[in-house]
Amino acid sequence: MREKFVTRFIYEIKTDMAIYREYPHYPPHLFKPEAIYLITGSTVRKQPYLDTDEKKDFFCKTLFKQASRLNWKLEAWACMTNHYHFVAQAPQNVETMTTLIRSIHSLSARKINEIDNQSGRRVWWNYWDTCIRNEQEYLSMLKYVHENPIKHHLEMKPEDYSFCSYRWFMAMSETDFRQKILSRS
Repeated sequence: MREKFVTRFIYEIKTDMAIYREYPHYPPHLFKPEAIYLITGSTVRKQPYLDTDEKKDFFCKTLFKQASRLNWKLEAWACMTNHYHFVAQAPQNVETMTTLIRSIHSLSARKINEIDNQSGRRVWWNYWDTCIRNEQEYLSMLKYVHENPIKHHLEMKPEDYSFCSYRWFMAMSETDFRQKILSRS
């Protein structure tokens, strides 16, 4: 195990299996190769910058492309007007998380600002990641992300919302697994 102080974060512990970092003004992060994460991002002051289908579609396509480029395996996603969630398995090089989020935020902010005829406006506030620790938490997070558009009253049924993974999940998952998630309270 190696401990050190560095400039971007206050404290870091590295082992062969994980990296733990504490940051000055943010919660600590645990980075584990091939772990599954819930990642949430929010717009500045919760502004509804993703207020059109065109913007949400661009965001989703950017997420898919950047996740694929960096070998992150998406398992669920939802894009709302002022935030997003996704569940994904990290690659062996988990330090790509920062690259993934920065590229998604940068590319989507430029496009959103182009559509809105705004130059240089800050769109994204921050992101939060949770390293999922066990099967129960994993199943709960999948259900939460699939149903998040309903929670925010964007549609009455998740299958009617185009910017989440619900329809993909229903088409691609095995019946038993699907029931295990959807039957959770």
